[in-house]
Amino acid sequence: MDTLKQLLIEVVIFLLFAEFGRSLVTDMQWAQYKAKYRKHYKLDDNYHRAIYNRRVQIVANHNRLYAQGKVGFRMGLNEFSDTDQGLLFRYRTAVPPPQEPTVGFVAKPAGYRYYNQITSGIDWRQYGYISAVENQGTDCLSCWAFSASGVLEAHLARKNSRLVPLSPKHLVDCVPYPSNGCFGGWVSVAFNYTRDHGIATKASYPYEPKQRDCRWKPQCSAGTLRGYVTLKNYDERELAEVVYNIGPVAVSIDHLHEEFNQYFGGILRIPTCKSDKANLTHSVLVVGFGTDPTWGDYWLIKNSYGAEWGESGYFRLARNANNMCGVASLPQYPLV
Repeated sequence: MDTLKQLLIEVVIFLLFAEFGRSLVTDMQWAQYKAKYRKHYKLDDNYHRAIYNRRVQIVANHNRLYAQGKVGFRMGLNEFSDTDQGLLFRYRTAVPPPQEPTVGFVAKPAGYRYYNQITSGIDWRQYGYISAVENQGTDCLSCWAFSASGVLEAHLARKNSRLVPLSPKHLVDCVPYPSNGCFGGWVSVAFNYTRDHGIATKASYPYEPKQRDCRWKPQCSAGTLRGYVTLKNYDERELAEVVYNIGPVAVSIDHLHEEFNQYFGGILRIPTCKSDKANLTHSVLVVGFGTDPTWGDYWLIKNSYGAEWGESGYFRLARNANNMCGVASLPQYPLV
């Protein structure tokens, strides 16, 4: 099996070098990139270098279009530029969660504004309800835990007028099947676990990009929820109303695209993005929305790739653009 795996890697390396050429990145540039992100490879150094070569050319070609005003976002090289995240994602949890519980009527807060009454966007960061961007790492599919903990801490902060960062690592270690730690998981399953067991603070249960034995003590809970709402209408206007009136919303998107992984800034549009639930591969947190004078409406979204990715860890995704990347296909928020 190991021999076959090595042979496959060598074939991939050959094809990548044949298509893009090894000369794109010099030995010094490759060494500088690895040093910057503390990368250490042994047998598979050439494999990752080939991926990085490919990304260098993709970014350069795209940014020429940006400079010509043909696209509204820039791409850049980052920690993920030598990593085949699509390959890693094939090992994710594939079994969907049990049937989601139905949530009864949720009373609209006083002063609720419907979409046609909303005249400007909103950015919940300005209210102090959003914690700092963190980095899930290149070897752990824990986006679901960051999305779930992030939306819960935001709603608790709004309710209690005090932001207490919560622990995605607690969820990675402790949330049961069908969530599967660093091999993927589900926001809804994390919500159900937190409802029954509570959740630790980030400080008491710090993050690392690996799963370990659960070491949670329920008596130390920093917060909980009484239920959650799943919007089921695939409706961006409904999503905007909820974000504006109630608070941030956890969403899942189709992210397995070069444009997303190498995003550096601007209004992201990916023509090949899918919006059906079967292709939602990455959980993130919608913290607001607005309108760019040139490129139109956008969602303001917090990612978990670290503050060096995108716009200080955030990205702006085209809004009212036919449910771009499935942003309105599975929106969820907690009831606290």
